[in-house]
This record gives sequence, structure tokens and C-alpha cells, in this order.
Amino acid sequence: MPRPFHLVLLSLGLAFAGAAWAQQGTPPTAPTAPTTKHLHAIDPQQQIERLTKQLQLTPDQQAKILPILQQRDQQLEALRSDSSLKPADRRAKAMSIVQSSNQQIDALLTEPQLTKAQAMREKAMERREEKRGQQAPPSSSSSSGGHP
Repeated sequence: MPRPFHLVLLSLGLAFAGAAWAQQGTPPTAPTAPTTKHLHAIDPQQQIERLTKQLQLTPDQQAKILPILQQRDQQLEALRSDSSLKPADRRAKAMSIVQSSNQQIDALLTEPQLTKAQAMREKAMERREEKRGQQAPPSSSSSSGGHP
């Protein structure tokens, strides 16, 4: 069951990045390929502010998490600008970066914060799936086979 766990980790990381990016109201910097727009990292300071508000991070946690977010931002930016990778390889590498940073962040959270962070990740994954379902043609997104 590690695959769904990886998807949850990736979804939360991308949801945090996407939510903060949407709040910025700025377009992606360099649309090199359709898959790279999801790798656009947002300002780590905005991420820490959002996490602080949602998880009630202590100042000590903020001081430890901010460098993790900054490192993730740098790694995703480098990945986004690496045109030598195939889209599937780029997605896999992005998932690895996000998973690693999420594990580092999770290690700094209290049990209630971790529970809430996991719920946020699951909700973000659900939103991404809903959005993906809305973008797909009706015939390809109906896996149940029947319509109401």
C-alpha cells in the first residue's frame, strides 16, 4: 500500500504549492511543458505562514520547517528547468522531492498536527482528483460504467 501513501504525500505538497500560488495570482514563469506547471514552487515564506495558520506551528517548528520548504522550492525549480527529463521522469522526481520534504516536516509535527496534516493531504488529493475528472472527457473518466 505504499503507492497511495506516496500519492497522498505528493498531493499535499502540490496542494500547498498550488494553493499558495493561486493566492499569489501570478502566472507560471516559464510554461515549458504541460506537466511542468504542476512543479511550480511557491514562496516558502507563504507556505510556512499557511502551515502555521492551519497547524498552529510553534516558532521553533517554523524555524525548522522553513529551510525544508526552501530546499524543496530550490529542488523543484531546478527540476522544472531541467529540459532533459521526460515528463514521467520529471513527475517521479517531483514526487520524490515532495515526499522527502513532507517526511522531514512530519517528523517535526506533534501527533495532532500530523493527523491534521494527513487529513489536509487527503482532502487536497480529493480536490485534485475532482479537478482532473472535470478536465477529462466524460467517456474516459467514467470508471464505474454507469451514469445516474
